[in-house]
Amino acid sequence: MNWVKNNPFISLLVGVIFSCTLFFVLFAVEQEESYNEIFIHDGDTLWTLSDKYRGNTPKQDWISEVMIANNLNTQMIHAGDSLVLPNSLDQYAPDQGIEYAGESD
Repeated sequence: MNWVKNNPFISLLVGVIFSCTLFFVLFAVEQEESYNEIFIHDGDTLWTLSDKYRGNTPKQDWISEVMIANNLNTQMIHAGDSLVLPNSLDQYAPDQGIEYAGESD
């Protein structure tokens, strides 16, 4: 305890380093990717499924991500199969800026 009283700056430095390390460990850890599983019905295509599940993600980007997540080489899917949909696809919202009525370029 005397060492801490005799060396306040070193104690403060150790405390700051510990706090920063704890902060980065808790908040800078990558989020684990989560998935939803859906089952394919007759007439379903990746294009029609994208209308239901893609949210704000552009259609082609959504299809590409689903193909990667499911190891698909083509866009061909079959009724009775299942697909996993990454939840991160729901969070995409392209920044298209703000356009006001009457504005022209």
